[in-house]
Amino acid sequence: MYQRSKNIREMPSSLKPREKLLQLGAGALTEEELLALVLGSGTRDVDVLSLSREVLRIGWQALSSLSPQELMERFKGIGEAKACQIKAITELAKRINDPYEGVFMNNPEDVHGFIKNKLDNRKEYLIALYLSPTNRLLAHEVIAIGRMNALHAEPKEILYHAVVNACYGIIIAHNHPKGNPKPSQEDLDFTKRVKRACEIMGFELLDHIITNGKDWVSMRKEGYLW
Repeated sequence: MYQRSKNIREMPSSLKPREKLLQLGAGALTEEELLALVLGSGTRDVDVLSLSREVLRIGWQALSSLSPQELMERFKGIGEAKACQIKAITELAKRINDPYEGVFMNNPEDVHGFIKNKLDNRKEYLIALYLSPTNRLLAHEVIAIGRMNALHAEPKEILYHAVVNACYGIIIAHNHPKGNPKPSQEDLDFTKRVKRACEIMGFELLDHIITNGKDWVSMRKEGYLW
């Protein structure tokens, strides 16, 4: 038979979350004890450890999806301050695990600097970058890999990842292995198709970068994106 967990008032001082962390380190604390430290205090009716236990019953993923107002409505004892504390910690956890935190694509130079080491000049690669409204990088995907001077891809393959990542803008990039980075007619036609598909789906095609590993061309900068 499972035993009921003690509330914080019933614990000896040495086992209370703050003292436990100081003595044993953060790794020794349960998730409810860690949340209790963040919340700091309970209410007149419920101690902070019991409150944390109740909140965590729905899981971190569900918590991260709730707004402060929804948290206040769902949990007795969670007011505005505690709802904001919970949202802050879930957002911090998300950002800590975000490999692109602080990575922005504000100009073609940023894009080329990011992609140049992700291409193998023995083959032609098509890469798509997915951005937030502030040009923060949300994700990047290798859309297709071809032969030395040939590659086939469809706009839907680019847009699939745009929908998954809920992005605002898209930048596509590909390489001309050991060739001139100037856009070919096929490149121009493909870019038109992608731009048209983006407009239909509600995304913005911000640029198409072509590189040979050293030199590069921005279709937006050169006036090819109209």
